[in-house]
Amino acid sequence: MQAVAEKLVESAKTESARSRDQELVRYVGRHGVVSIRHVMEAMGVGRTAAYRRVAACMEGGLLERLDLLRSEPPVLRATREGLRYAGLGLSVALVSSGAVDHWLRCASTALAAERHFGPERILSERELAFAELVEGRPIASAEVGELSDGTPRLHRPDFAILSKEGTIAVEVELTPKSPRRLERLILAWTRASWVAQVQYLCEPGQTRRAVERAVEKAGAKGTVAIDKAVARGASR
Repeated sequence: MQAVAEKLVESAKTESARSRDQELVRYVGRHGVVSIRHVMEAMGVGRTAAYRRVAACMEGGLLERLDLLRSEPPVLRATREGLRYAGLGLSVALVSSGAVDHWLRCASTALAAERHFGPERILSERELAFAELVEGRPIASAEVGELSDGTPRLHRPDFAILSKEGTIAVEVELTPKSPRRLERLILAWTRASWVAQVQYLCEPGQTRRAVERAVEKAGAKGTVAIDKAVARGASR
């Protein structure tokens, strides 16, 4: 009887660990590239526990560590096997060293949004692309022209919030775009009737001023809200 009880306890522990691993890999896979700090916050665990679970998932081939910047800590990415394990129909994230800061800032901003709206109401850009492919229509993207086959060319935000009041597209703007390109994009957002609001979270200075000018020219103050970007290594 004691042996049976011990087996049941061990089985429960194994199942619990598997569930935590799936939650971890799913989180990383949804956002593409994250840091260990993001894992700690998303999973609600301390550094030691986070490193332990990440190490187990790396050993199992579900996660991999990318050393993209010599001056920065490595980041985490879900492998193809990990994405299947987590039940995500997504491809392995393609990331370059020049885009790491943007990926991580988006992950930090999304975590802040999850605290306010709940994780189930947040769609990462990767999830949004998959959902729009399945639905065959824009859900939280702006139409910025046509592809060669006549279907709309979509500009996707960095993530979307499916709030009770309507869909919010969130853009994390860290570097200034050309004025003409930015104005066209803002105009496209004003025509996206399926989006209730667009939030531009900007780096101060030239980047924010460029967005403010484009919004003014497009007459988009009722559609686009402008705020400060989450600082690097922090979430709001």
